[in-house]
Amino acid sequence: MENSKNFTETKMINFKVSAPGKVILYGEHAVVYSKTAVAASLDLRTTLEYKNSSDDLIDRQIIILLMPKIRVKCEIPIEKIQNHFFNNVNCPKFIDNNYEEFYHHIQLFIESIGYMNNQQKFGLEAFFYLFIAIGQMENLVIEPFELLIDSALAISSGLGSSASYSVCIATCFLHLSNLQKSQSTELNKNETLELISKYAMNCEKIMHGTPSGVDNSICTYGSIIEFKRGEKLEPILGVKTMRILLVDTRVQRSTKALVDKLADLKNKYPDIFIPVIDSIDNVSKKAIEVIKRIRNLSEDNSEIIHQAYQELMTLMEINQGLLATCQVSHPSLDRICAEAKNYGLAAKLTGAGGGGYAYILLLPDTQTEIIASISKKLIANGYLVTLTNLGGFGVQIHSL
Repeated sequence: MENSKNFTETKMINFKVSAPGKVILYGEHAVVYSKTAVAASLDLRTTLEYKNSSDDLIDRQIIILLMPKIRVKCEIPIEKIQNHFFNNVNCPKFIDNNYEEFYHHIQLFIESIGYMNNQQKFGLEAFFYLFIAIGQMENLVIEPFELLIDSALAISSGLGSSASYSVCIATCFLHLSNLQKSQSTELNKNETLELISKYAMNCEKIMHGTPSGVDNSICTYGSIIEFKRGEKLEPILGVKTMRILLVDTRVQRSTKALVDKLADLKNKYPDIFIPVIDSIDNVSKKAIEVIKRIRNLSEDNSEIIHQAYQELMTLMEINQGLLATCQVSHPSLDRICAEAKNYGLAAKLTGAGGGGYAYILLLPDTQTEIIASISKKLIANGYLVTLTNLGGFGVQIHSL
């Protein structure tokens, strides 16, 4: 990594990166035990805008970070970054096996910047973790820049906001490195996406300790994926767009507490809960078969497609029942499921449960009036409702 003073002619660089959120369609909690999960990209995205064209930035030799979602607005001198990470013989280089030592120096730097709460702390740590790691690995030239990161995703909601954020930052600095070297960033190449996902996975450890890898994978690749911990993910490419109602119960919950709760039940009653976890695995596998079947059908086969959607809904109800048996549902989630059934639809929790979000799968021919009616009822019960799509693009780079 070099100082901007060594970069003889500053290139004017402005671009935008976006990455989707995610929902887990099937397999929550069982995925912790190396069972199959099915996740889909969500057409609600995190966006990052990079600009280095301001004379004020260049004159003052600073970077400006704007993260309105967590109320971060800070200016950091490039000299401060250089002195902490590059002129300091005690600061380690980023390599895969020195995560704790490298992260410790990131923490010390964020302490010197200051923050108001844990959201800001983790957000700044994640940003500088990726900025410095990729900077070292890719020999980035440190130049003044302004970065604006915003998101349509709610934070700490189980929709992959932190992974979407990490994927945007990793893509930003890999792309910036390529631009500085007059190279292109080929997001259609699997090795590029694997590198982005790997960086984001390392960053996810800051916010989640031991992430499964589902979130960073789906936020990088998009589409719908089959995922099993420790195994290569399998994107289900070419899937048709699926519409859902995403329902926020507005009930806060702790993912760790819910995971620990099921672990305790499994340890206390292994003969009961190991078969339940295996059943969730089987539901996920069957759902993958149905999703692939829908992908291969032409629009002319509307009746067969409708039957396949009905099968997905049946599997949703089975999965929800199994999760309720695992005691990770919530009365608000049960009400959403019941309301969906009143309209001939199905709902289930997505994520850790205990509140958080549910999704309602809409049929291809579900009428606008039906969507409006169920949304109105759910909103009247105090929930937030968003009509959105599943299975769209993964990370993208846009011009500004």
